Amino acid sequence: MRNRLFKFVLNIMSMPFMNCCFGIFLLISLAHTTIAAGTAVTEPGQISSKSSRTAPEKNNSRQWAQWILAQVHSLPSLQAMEYGTLAASEHRYAMQKPLFNPQLGAFYTDKDDEEYGLVISQTIDWFDKRSANTRLGQVDYELLVLKKLLATENKLSEAILAYIEYSMSRQLLDVSIKQEKLLIKLSADLKLREATGDVGQIDAEMAYLSLSQSLQQISLIEIRYRKAFANLQQSLNSSEIPAHPESSIWINDIAQSDISKQRELKIQYAKKLLEQSVSQSKIALLNKKVNPTIGLGAGRDGSEDTILFEISVPLNVRNSFSSEYSSALHKVNQSEFELKEEQRLLKNDIEQSRINYQQLNHRVLGWQKLTRSRLKNSQKLLNKQWQSGDISTSDYLFSLKQRTDTLIVNIELNAEMHKAWVEWLLASSQVQQWLKRL
Repeated sequence: MRNRLFKFVLNIMSMPFMNCCFGIFLLISLAHTTIAAGTAVTEPGQISSKSSRTAPEKNNSRQWAQWILAQVHSLPSLQAMEYGTLAASEHRYAMQKPLFNPQLGAFYTDKDDEEYGLVISQTIDWFDKRSANTRLGQVDYELLVLKKLLATENKLSEAILAYIEYSMSRQLLDVSIKQEKLLIKLSADLKLREATGDVGQIDAEMAYLSLSQSLQQISLIEIRYRKAFANLQQSLNSSEIPAHPESSIWINDIAQSDISKQRELKIQYAKKLLEQSVSQSKIALLNKKVNPTIGLGAGRDGSEDTILFEISVPLNVRNSFSSEYSSALHKVNQSEFELKEEQRLLKNDIEQSRINYQQLNHRVLGWQKLTRSRLKNSQKLLNKQWQSGDISTSDYLFSLKQRTDTLIVNIELNAEMHKAWVEWLLASSQVQQWLKRL
């Protein structure tokens, strides 16, 4: 369909002026038929799908934040981690239990004077390995809790970034559709003015070229919009957006004191990994040591009562567990260097994300101060000047394109600032905290 459309464009450009105007309107009709047959253009505030429903257009930052939190926490991946945390909690209690249970034994000797009796034996935790296990169980549990918090931070940031991309592509689509409507109206006005001889063939051809460019832009933005919405559905497991946040939530100051007081979950996680490897090395060392077993028993030897006392000590001859201990020590060294590397990278990440956000914030505020008032009435002024003949059609189309490009720059620049804010929150482990504050 699109190949036939472009061939039709080439044919029109070679037509005389009267046929060219007729071709413009034919092109408009054909273009709308093509878009309708492929994918429907979705207005802002609507969700594009076969089973879509219109989402209410209201700005409520609190409701938006609650929706983000609720949807992310309901994701199967985070629910699975919640059960993993419960399993780790039970394992922590299991690690606190004594290592050895008592053993009950019996003996019997068939001889002239029968000998029999009962023996109770107990292995002694001589080096207090139970305490080391208790500590390791607690560290494992805390490590999994931190892992879940990190996963939540990542999922929340992915969801917010997906929303930002969706919101940006939705606004870009809105701008493109308005641009298309203006060009269609321009084509209609040109036809009327052509009848009175006020315009020439070059005006009609320029309008036609601008319209064909606009149609191509709409198609590309539509694709971007649908991809952004699909990503939003995947990140939030929802096809409805109950509310949108106020623009003020993206304008923030980052004080120097905020940087030094961050929770830095990634550093805590790396420290906990080091603590885990230290606990494991301690247990590996204790495994090299032996625990004695003491037994007490009572019985009869013929007609006489007997009391039995026995002690046994394992001999680490065939396996001294030295390799396990050496491996644990290497693991400690590995964790120490991983902690240093995480500290180095995170410090750079926090500083860079802070600078990026502050610069983009400064640019956005400067742009708004410079162009907001100029854009407000520029469209009406352009239309008025063109209708009165103060500017030519080429100047009108050029100014119209400049205005549209400025709107697009504004939308994309704001989106980049919003993304930079989320990246700063993620680097400093504040995504969930920020949403809860809203």
